[in-house]
Order: sequence, then structure tokens, then C-alpha cells
Amino acid sequence: MRDTLLLDAEAGDPYACLALAYFMETGKEMDQDIPEAMHWFEQAASLGCARAHWELYKFYMAGDYVERDVAIAVAHLVESAELGNVDAQNALAIEFSTGDIIEPDLEQTFAWCRRAAEQGSSIAKFAVGYMYAHGIGVARSGSEAEMWYSSAGITGDAEMFMNIGMSYEYGLNGINHNEVEAARWYKYGVDMGHEKCMLCWNSVLKSLGGAPREPLEYRMARLSETESQREVDDRNSHVADADSLLESGDADAAYEHYRKAAELGSPEGMFAVAMMRHQGIGVKRDDIDAIRLLSRAADAGSEDAQFYLARTYESSRFPTDESQIVKLYSDAAYNGFLAAYYYLSKYVDHPEIYTRRTHQRR
Repeated sequence: MRDTLLLDAEAGDPYACLALAYFMETGKEMDQDIPEAMHWFEQAASLGCARAHWELYKFYMAGDYVERDVAIAVAHLVESAELGNVDAQNALAIEFSTGDIIEPDLEQTFAWCRRAAEQGSSIAKFAVGYMYAHGIGVARSGSEAEMWYSSAGITGDAEMFMNIGMSYEYGLNGINHNEVEAARWYKYGVDMGHEKCMLCWNSVLKSLGGAPREPLEYRMARLSETESQREVDDRNSHVADADSLLESGDADAAYEHYRKAAELGSPEGMFAVAMMRHQGIGVKRDDIDAIRLLSRAADAGSEDAQFYLARTYESSRFPTDESQIVKLYSDAAYNGFLAAYYYLSKYVDHPEIYTRRTHQRR
């Protein structure tokens, strides 16, 4: 695989460059080599890959792999946003709003929020609505605000609704305190069966009815004690224990912890169980069961499972159709397995655009 990738990268394929960079950064499929990874990220960016520019922005801002350089970071951020990367567009809007690393400009904040919203970003839709509602960077318009709010309510997820509700209820993240608006956004999450939104919604309704508003610290403590949060904590604990046990050489115990994490809905746990089942580590090898578990992990959102299941289907050992392979690669790319863009490019033109258009929800 490395030879083919290298040939395509040297021939000027930006997604081959991106795949090489990703494998070398993460140590997946290849030995980890950070200097070489940075080289290939730079090559991919120079060939017009928006995602490579976005990764380089993060590297130069963090200063982990390279010396921190805000000017270079901003240049990559702007280029990624101009090339259509929604994450970059949202980040650039925030930077123009805060003025931390670039000159503040509320009109530019609105413009970049609008571009991200028009590509389907749910949080950007909310931001555009809020800016219209309050006349921030654009002329005030109640009708435009409600249109964008409604669109965000249709496409957003429950975690986003809870965060917006908390921001309104407690005046966080630059949002004006408004408990009526908080109730509206919590209710979107309640309708999706989100336990934490239900807790917050009930509390804010009591406050609107005249009861004292619950202090933020107390609310956060209550949220941390919900059943859904305890499940998240439990499965994360099992994954962490399994990782440690596997590193120490106790594969049998590691498998049991991964299995418990998988039973609690952990995509990482499901993927680990599938791979251990495939390789016969800590358990008897069973490739048929491994594929079943890999499929479950992919459905649960594991980008590793999505990528490796697509590769397995491409091998023709298991029957599937091309559309399923394309979906799996697109899901993996969207969830952060950057090498998937290269393999997706074998099936569709402009894989970054394809992935953005098939995952319009952020």
C-alpha cells in the first residue's frame, strides 16, 4: 500500500499526499514519522487540499509538531476556509469575532458564518440567526433570524441544542441571557429524547415560573450524575483500562474491558473487539464474527471501523455494492480518518466536496 500511495503522491495527487501524511502522523499502517508527515501535509496543501490547510492551521497554532507561528496558522486557516472547509469557515468567523489573532471584524464574522451555514453547518445556521436577531455584522431582521433558527433546529443534534440552551440560560459564549430562548433550544433536544436536555428544560421552566434560577455549578454537577453521563464515563473508563492492559501485555483482560465498553455503546470498544477477534488476540480468531462486529462499530461512528470495513469490502471477500464502500469511506473521512479521502477519490470526483455535501450537519 505504501508504494502505491508514494507513487501517487509523487505524481501530484493531493489526497495521496494527505493519506501519507495521516498514516505517518498517526502511526497507522506505517511507522510514525512526524517530520515526513508535515512534509506531506505541506505538499497536499500546496496542491489545493483544503483539509491539509486545516490540519496545518491546527499544527501551527498548537506548536506541537512545529514551532508555533500564528501568522502561518492564519494563512492556512484563510486558505482552508476559501477552499470550502466548513470547520475552517466556522473557526475563521470566531477569530474575526474575538480578535485574538486577527483584527476583529463583525461583518467578516457574519460573512464566514453565512458561508458555513449555506454549506449546511447547523451551528453556523444558529450563529447567522443570532446575528440577524441582534444586528451583529448585518442589519437586524427578525424574519431572517427565525428562518435560520428554524433550519438549525431541523438539522442540529441534541448536544448542540443543549449547549445553545445553556448559553442562553446562563449568558455564556457571548450569548445574551434569555431563558425563553433557552427553553426553546432545550425543547429541540427533549423531542429527540436527550436526557440532559430534559433535565435542563425542566429546570428552566421552573425558573420561568418564578423559582430561583439553578446555579451553574449545581447544574453541571447534576448533569454529571445523569445516567447517560455515567454510561459515557463507564465506557471511557473501560477503554482506558483496556488500552493500559493491552500495552502491558495482558490481552485477555484487555479484551474483556473492550467488550464491556462495546456493550455500553463505545465505538472504540467495538472496533477494538472486532480487530482482536480478527487477529485472535485475547480471544479465538473468528473473521466472520469480526466483520459483524466491525460493521456494528462502523454504524456506531468509529472512523477506523468505517475505513477498514470499506477496505475489507473492496477485497471482494464479502459481498457488497459500490455505494456502501463509498458511504463508508465518506463517513470515515468526515469523522477524521483523513486517508479515506484518497480511497474515496477512486470513486467520486472532489472527495472533500462530496463528503461535505453528504454530511451537512455541523
